[in-house]
Amino acid sequence: MKKQQGFTLIELMIVVAIIGILAAVALPAYQDYTARSRVAEGLTLATEARAVVADNAANVVPDAAGGFAAGYPTSNAIGVATAPCNAAGDCVLTLGNNGAAGGSQNVNTITVDTANGQIDIAFGTRVSAVGEETLSLVPTAAGNGLVVGERPTAPIIWTCFAADKANAPAEATLPGNIAPAECRA
Repeated sequence: MKKQQGFTLIELMIVVAIIGILAAVALPAYQDYTARSRVAEGLTLATEARAVVADNAANVVPDAAGGFAAGYPTSNAIGVATAPCNAAGDCVLTLGNNGAAGGSQNVNTITVDTANGQIDIAFGTRVSAVGEETLSLVPTAAGNGLVVGERPTAPIIWTCFAADKANAPAEATLPGNIAPAECRA
């Protein structure tokens, strides 16, 4: 009677193959999970912009004075603040430069449109590839877009848009697989 001395080569190859298959499935899921957590940072940083838009809508701030973004802090580079938003157009707050020192490693910019209150969050390359990095938050009241200079007649509802969600604005380019559930199709 012969005692078994260890594993055969075939048995070891089967174990290695199983581990390889599990790793091939787990790695992409982990990468998506990591990117989603970085997107959550951008949504948290956009909270201030949402409050500014709601306050300016309630106070009927005209577009020439900054509209929905009046008073929102702006900057043209990391740590280089400019005057708070006080004119029509897009007001941009620069928070990072793809992980450059001193700024956010995940969120590059938060842009507020003074005319309609739309907030666009542009993420760095740690989150998504260039050209596929923007998540949009669109405010509506009573099912209609906000109109600068008019007080909303109902509560403001924010809708989040990734690239694959129906009726997404052109600015929304973030792939749905890394966007929060409420932002994707």
